[in-house]
Amino acid sequence: MSYPKKKKGYSDVDLPTNPNLPAWIITSKEEKAIFERWRKKTFAKCDDLIRRYIECSNSYANPLEAMEKCKQANQASLDCVAQYQKQEYLDQERDLFIKEKIEKKKLYKQKLKELQEQKEGKEI
Repeated sequence: MSYPKKKKGYSDVDLPTNPNLPAWIITSKEEKAIFERWRKKTFAKCDDLIRRYIECSNSYANPLEAMEKCKQANQASLDCVAQYQKQEYLDQERDLFIKEKIEKKKLYKQKLKELQEQKEGKEI
């Protein structure tokens, strides 16, 4: 059995939702997608500090020595990530997701209306 080489992330997949449900109802699959987007944005904001720590730790052959010598760089990267891993940022990401869902729902209803009009035009 072969597996795909590149695993798709939640942001790469268009998640189908029931258009009849209110946009503010979030499924567990959508909640995972929101969390994954939030996590990616957090690490993207701290990317330079994380890279500095990785470069520092890779410059030592002994991992224990690297842990001791790069303690400051590690703490800076952890503090940066912790700064963005708060409920308020997750709520902001959730609000963005709901806005996107509302927009997709409008487009879906518009497309349904167009298809209905085309169908009625052909019947006449």
